[in-house]
Amino acid sequence: MGKPTLQAIDKKLPGGSNMGGLTQTIYYAYWADVESWPTPPDPEATDLTMAANGVLTGDIVMKTGKQFFPFYMTDDTGEFKIEDVGEKDGKSDVAGVSFFHPSLNDELLGFKNATKNENMVFIVPDNNGNFFLMGDALRPCTYNGSPDGAGTGKETAARAGISFEFTYKTKGMLKYKSTVPLTAAV
Repeated sequence: MGKPTLQAIDKKLPGGSNMGGLTQTIYYAYWADVESWPTPPDPEATDLTMAANGVLTGDIVMKTGKQFFPFYMTDDTGEFKIEDVGEKDGKSDVAGVSFFHPSLNDELLGFKNATKNENMVFIVPDNNGNFFLMGDALRPCTYNGSPDGAGTGKETAARAGISFEFTYKTKGMLKYKSTVPLTAAV
């Protein structure tokens, strides 16, 4: 049985950058619209490196006529978290993305209604160019609630809109290093 080859983990900040937070756009699709998924690292491989043990290989491929869609969020409201869960000898991760969208427009209310009880998949880009895929062949990403509320706010200076939180349970969080399918698959 293979294990990743251990190595020194040095400080790697390309160009000295390590900006927190997310970009103002994340991407979403219905989980059922995915045709095939990128491949996780093979734990049986005898030549598995530490870097390869943290990355998915290949593309997410959508079913014919299906695609991912961009979703705008207010700057500095988006956050991607990875939480360790489970008891000893049973550890896994729960990844979460939370964000806020301003206004209570028709499309936003429609998004909330369409996704609150649906299986979803998200691609979440951070401000350093990393992408995180929330969903896989076995488990979707699901709506968790509105952590910062939804509505008009109390005073005229308040910000009307809806906050969202989606979570994804996985045996290990991996980077997605491929493209976001933003055009309908043929």
